[in-house]
Amino acid sequence: MDEIIAWLVRLINYDTTSYGSDAELCADFIERTLREKGAVTERFTTFGSMRDGCHLVAEVPGESKSTVMLHAHLDAAPFGDQKDWIVPADRASWLKERVYGRGALDCKGQLAVWMKLIADTAKGKKRGFTLRLLVTDLEEEGGSDGLGRLIDEHPEILSDVSLVIGEGGGYPFIYRDKIMYTFQTGERDYEETGRSCDDSGQISEILSAGIRKGYYSEDILAYASDAPFLSGRRLDITPLYDGMEEYFERSAPSDVFSRYGKVFGNSLINEVPNACVLPVITPGFSDNRWIRKSGLPVIGFFPLDVGNSLGGIHGKNEYISEASLTLAYRTMSAILDELPA
Repeated sequence: MDEIIAWLVRLINYDTTSYGSDAELCADFIERTLREKGAVTERFTTFGSMRDGCHLVAEVPGESKSTVMLHAHLDAAPFGDQKDWIVPADRASWLKERVYGRGALDCKGQLAVWMKLIADTAKGKKRGFTLRLLVTDLEEEGGSDGLGRLIDEHPEILSDVSLVIGEGGGYPFIYRDKIMYTFQTGERDYEETGRSCDDSGQISEILSAGIRKGYYSEDILAYASDAPFLSGRRLDITPLYDGMEEYFERSAPSDVFSRYGKVFGNSLINEVPNACVLPVITPGFSDNRWIRKSGLPVIGFFPLDVGNSLGGIHGKNEYISEASLTLAYRTMSAILDELPA
């Protein structure tokens, strides 16, 4: 874990916010690190309205050209008012076995783990498939000048890809006697659909009802309240009041969940015995949608420790715990070991 934490600290210490100037330096660090580990890398630039986007691909060839792609973005949301932080927002801090700093959870912690998985594979861990890491920029600006444009200009970055694993899932919620981990199979957002989601009530109202009924922990409400851009959105899952687990048991699961849910679930159970994965369509959006538009299967999944609050995403005191990094690394290593070629 020392290597992952050390890389995460370096990643956080680069100011890659919307108004930052370190995105290229951050990309340099990622590329240099993974090249030294034995990966093959390539850099790309897209031209944006606020600043240019820095992107890179790192790849370790496998026994076949069939490719599993890990995706994460290097940019982070603005710091906000730093006086509201208990630690400096613009650099990494270690406090109570947590790494604090802007981008720690969204999503430089994930990026550090993805880098470690690439390094492990390059070191000689044989896989039946090629493992590719796609690191993109400008996600926090909506992605149209970032991954959206990158795919248009360089469609080859998706060549031979059979599965993409990115952000947007892996959040743990307590449901009765289980710890349920979200498994993002899709997204709903006004920008994509041209309309609001189904009229099923405001997010805060739905989540409050879920907490009262014992479906979820209060972390999810803290996340929604600390992310103002979510407060006006509506969830596309009407049966939340009756329990999401029952809904998905009665409904036909998505194709991506049918194909990969068992592998992800079994690997997670090895680390968290009372865990299960829950397919969800998230109310917000991420860069995953640009890849889904290409017709590729995309899973949003990065499992966090149940004690890791989500409240700091786009808010104050953002952190990721060492326990979360350990859980994510072990679970995702096992998933890669079990994925078919």
